Amino acid sequence: MALTVPLCFVSLGTDWNHGIALLSSLLKHNGFATKLVILKDWWSFSRVVDETDAPWMCFSAVTQTDYEALIPFMRLANIEGKEVLLGGTWAGLERPVDWSVTRVCRGEGETLPDYLLTGDDRLFRERLVCQDLNALPLPDYDLFKAVPFHRGLPQTEGKMCLPYVSSRGCPYPCAFCQVRKQPAFRVRTKVEEDLSELRERYQPDLFFIGDANLPYEMPRWRESWGEFRHPFVSYIRADITPDRLEWLIDRGMVGCAFGVESGDEFFRNTVLRKQLDDAELWRTVAALNKANVWFMPYFMVGVPGETFVQQTKTAQLARKLGPLSIVWKYEEL
Repeated sequence: MALTVPLCFVSLGTDWNHGIALLSSLLKHNGFATKLVILKDWWSFSRVVDETDAPWMCFSAVTQTDYEALIPFMRLANIEGKEVLLGGTWAGLERPVDWSVTRVCRGEGETLPDYLLTGDDRLFRERLVCQDLNALPLPDYDLFKAVPFHRGLPQTEGKMCLPYVSSRGCPYPCAFCQVRKQPAFRVRTKVEEDLSELRERYQPDLFFIGDANLPYEMPRWRESWGEFRHPFVSYIRADITPDRLEWLIDRGMVGCAFGVESGDEFFRNTVLRKQLDDAELWRTVAALNKANVWFMPYFMVGVPGETFVQQTKTAQLARKLGPLSIVWKYEEL
């Protein structure tokens, strides 16, 4: 009988987690069973620990906030004799971890089955990354079938918005972004094949394409999309050229998010290295409005060296761009 590996995380606005779904698929391809554990209270988790025959429990942290929320659960698992394996975006930042964590995955976790099967622990000693995204299986969203879907956005309320990722990393040099710390920008060129199969299997209302930035500038990525059309939302850059934006809208883009970061163009481009001019921003906003595509601009305030005047410009621009604008505090990122 196959050992069942618990995959544990704290919900951050959506319970349908692409990374955990992919890890589940990889584990199942290697003969394991998997169990989704959305962490909510100590008592229900203690029952999960008691029922787990496997010697390991896997935890995923995306941000500092959910890492801190994991700590009491990881401590309980450790005290009960389980090997606590921690991965996720936050773990890759190489920060100190709680005493309860046995091993930390500092890179990408696709070789976890090798560790569970043979003890090959390189993913905990080296910053391993997956070089060939085309070799990965599709995510296992069967794991989430009993979980109500939500993304926390009014535009997707009551709809199934299935996550999908076609690239890792980002080719842009923005000074503040954690994504730039990834060692390489890699692209999966099976978009039409993937989305067609996922649509047939799960029948989503729309896709959430979670690439840090869609690689729409790459001909081979666009070719892999082919003539597939289905509603989707994604991240873009606000300096996208009109022809690329038109291409995305034609393929089904009904909503998007993009970073503006600062309302002060000089600060945005010299300090934050965003490479985004105001004229490009307003050109894209006008095109999105004309096509009736909703958009969420992202800003941040409190960057070291930022003045009160520059923060005021950010607040003013966020208001001009509409009620979906999001303003983060720099220390919270």
